[in-house]
Amino acid sequence: MRLDKWLWAARFYKTRALAAEEIGKGRVQVNGQATKPAREVKPGDTLELRQGAVERTVL
Repeated sequence: MRLDKWLWAARFYKTRALAAEEIGKGRVQVNGQATKPAREVKPGDTLELRQGAVERTVL
C-alpha cells in the first residue's frame, strides 16, 4: 500500500493530501530514509513521523 494512503487510513493525518504534503516536507521517514508518497509500505518497515512537537515511531 502507498505510504500516503497508509498514513491516512491509520488516521495519523486527516486527509491523504495532508499526508503526502508532510512526506514531501521530509517529516516522514521509512527505515531511517526520506521517502516519497508513492513508496510501498511493507510489514517490517519502521516509520518515523513528526506531528508538531510530537515524534512517533511505528514498527
